[in-house]
Amino acid sequence: MGTQSIRKTSPYIGSETSEMLPFRLENYGEFISDSSYFTERQGVDKCLLFATISGCGFLRYAGQEELLSAGKAAVIDCSRYQYYGTFGKEPWHFSWIHFKGTGADSFVRMINREGLRIINWDASRAADLYSQADELARTPGKQADFLISLWLHQILNEFAQAVEGAAAVRYEQEMLAAAEFLREHLQEPVRMTDLARQSGLSEYHFIRVFKSVIGHPPYEYLTLLRVAHAKQLLLSTSMSVSEIAAQTGYSDSRGLIDNFRHHTGKTPAGFRKQAREGILLP
Repeated sequence: MGTQSIRKTSPYIGSETSEMLPFRLENYGEFISDSSYFTERQGVDKCLLFATISGCGFLRYAGQEELLSAGKAAVIDCSRYQYYGTFGKEPWHFSWIHFKGTGADSFVRMINREGLRIINWDASRAADLYSQADELARTPGKQADFLISLWLHQILNEFAQAVEGAAAVRYEQEMLAAAEFLREHLQEPVRMTDLARQSGLSEYHFIRVFKSVIGHPPYEYLTLLRVAHAKQLLLSTSMSVSEIAAQTGYSDSRGLIDNFRHHTGKTPAGFRKQAREGILLP
């Protein structure tokens, strides 16, 4: 570890209640670090959030190397290997928070996926991070623990939404192609793992990004396509419900009937009858 100029640093000692909360504050600070500063470690049982106010930092984590310039933030699991320090000759000015909790590890994994994700976060908000943490930490009694847990959850949730939004933009064409594939193959069995693989994503990540771009999770989108096609067939043909089920990708009529009722409030037969009697508009 090199030298550093510490501007502010504060520990936080929560009540016994904090041990059961999703997020609990360990300590927090704001550094202005010179060009020789670095930290290299692993095996620390806590998570770290840091956000750059000015200057630039360098972060090596999960096999990736990223720069943390002004307006950038990251969150990592300190039990894994990490190296971070000042990048360039200018001082690196950043706010940081160490935290733990029942939801901490899972949230950090959700944000970073299999690697490391850098978050766009306004530098002015990074500058306010220490004062916000300090104000909450000074709340009297156990209320501080609950307020801090909620505050950390809000920040991490914002980070998660930010990286999902970035992924949605990055993979927009892949998601549009996947949606077109579903439209053209709604009569066939579809495996989300295959679609995800074609998009270059894990299945879990594919489902989240698909929803961000298309507006529905892939299975729900496929169901809506099948129900819409079933409506057309009910109105334009004399095919039986079983035949329509086969034409819309269902192995039996029960699957079609259940999904049709869920999305329209009617059975396929009831929908057809009311449409022919002019009771409803198709």
